[in-house]
Amino acid sequence: MLLMKVIAREGQKYLKMFRLDDRITTNPLLGSPLLMASIIAFYLLLSLKWLPSFMANRKPYKVEGIMKLYNVLQILLNLFVCYDSITTILNMPDYSFTCQRCERDDRRPETMRFARCAIFYYSLKYFDMFDTIFFLLRKKFRQVTFLHVYHHSIMIFGTFAYCAVLFGSHFTSTGVINSFIHVVMYTYYLIAAMKPNIDLKPLKKTLTRMQLIQFILLGIHFSFPLVNNWCKLNTFWLWIAYTQNFFMIMLFLNFYYKAYVRNSNKNKIK
Repeated sequence: MLLMKVIAREGQKYLKMFRLDDRITTNPLLGSPLLMASIIAFYLLLSLKWLPSFMANRKPYKVEGIMKLYNVLQILLNLFVCYDSITTILNMPDYSFTCQRCERDDRRPETMRFARCAIFYYSLKYFDMFDTIFFLLRKKFRQVTFLHVYHHSIMIFGTFAYCAVLFGSHFTSTGVINSFIHVVMYTYYLIAAMKPNIDLKPLKKTLTRMQLIQFILLGIHFSFPLVNNWCKLNTFWLWIAYTQNFFMIMLFLNFYYKAYVRNSNKNKIK
């Protein structure tokens, strides 16, 4: 009998961990994890099988004009998310940068205003998938790496988990920092699409460093509640976020080494 009570208590605890937040999941995009999983599955099939097969015996499509418009839209939309997120947080006097709890009963206007930022940011994660489509339509198959596809897929899952389960919590920092990095990244992509007569390698290297710094800052931010979890964040999601962030650091370090350190050493030897 005692064992059954313990199992029931633990079961309720884990069910609560995945229970959707009704403050924000009334939005159709966030209403079901099955929709999110289906879109990720479609993206993987499109990126790894359908589009490469479709383009195998075709010439690259000229999509530079569409890409320029896409990059401009990404800059403006991410700039809006970054600005709106920061101003919303600054208007929340009790927001903590060391340990922000997840309070599902918090329906204050300033909190619910942040729902707009979160849903908008989540929508952008789907818009980001056009990066892969443009690579494949131009037959830039080498650009569609494990890092590229994994990053797009996990960002959809992670942002869904934040919006649907962890809205308004300590993990808010991910969207704020990432939207700023995307402003810089798509600015670089826009410059590259214009084909200026300048060497873009230093800019690309700086962008990769900024992406690495992004994950290092998030790792430090996630470590605060690991050291002192006074706001009682769910430790399961906290460790998932921390581990995933560390994995991204390793992937980007590997990319940085192959793209800049190893190639630089080869050039020195030549």
